[in-house]
Amino acid sequence: MSHPHVQAVFFDIDGTLLGLKSKVIPDSTIEALAMLKAKGIKIFVSTGRSYEHAKFLEQYGFDGFITFNGSYCVDGDGQSFFRHTIDVDDIRILHDHLHMTENFPVGVMTTEGSFISDITDEVTAIFELLKLDVPRPRPFADALENEVLQLNLFVDQDKELHLINNVLKNCESSRWCPVFIDVNARGISKQIGMEQFFARYGLSAERTMAFGDGGNDIQMLRSAGVGVAMANAGENVKAAADYVTDTTEGHGIWNALKRYAII
Repeated sequence: MSHPHVQAVFFDIDGTLLGLKSKVIPDSTIEALAMLKAKGIKIFVSTGRSYEHAKFLEQYGFDGFITFNGSYCVDGDGQSFFRHTIDVDDIRILHDHLHMTENFPVGVMTTEGSFISDITDEVTAIFELLKLDVPRPRPFADALENEVLQLNLFVDQDKELHLINNVLKNCESSRWCPVFIDVNARGISKQIGMEQFFARYGLSAERTMAFGDGGNDIQMLRSAGVGVAMANAGENVKAAADYVTDTTEGHGIWNALKRYAII
């Protein structure tokens, strides 16, 4: 199966570029990225991670990074050119909720760096699984003094619904991990991040591909010309995709790019 000339391909990190189990990029994916670059096809990272936790991928020649689920975009030279922060009123209301109603760990990603309000066994376990350093602990009140790009709330689905409807009213959530949710300003998504690069490089959405596996990838997969879900994706993610490929370790990126005759 072939597809009209693709100008750009967008890749999620965890569970897509990096294997869920191996936490490494397969050689087949590294070769595919090099082949895309050789064909003049732009490649972009699109992640819920911070730029600091994503820029280890710079060595593979990525042309830009969508980070914090579209809240912060960085070009191939490491220069930020788009950012969208969470309403300070929502931060204040969440602070009051944590202080007066219930307390749970909250990761805070700001324009000056990241921290977490509390370190629990659950927090430690998930960062070990992702092979990332646990952010330094600081009082959540410090978020009131910073521009916040994203929050990670360590809550279940029932609490997620309550918080988005009653506390963080100017925000929306997405979940790619059962332990926590990503919270961004309402209207922000990986799709919005893609649109920044469409405008910056004169790209057409119809001539792009996107790979992902999490709930925060759904809008990205739908907006790409071809949206590809990894085999490990949830059913809601697969339903949003044009094609479901194999796992990362099963050479899913390579196989899908070959299927569509992109490489």
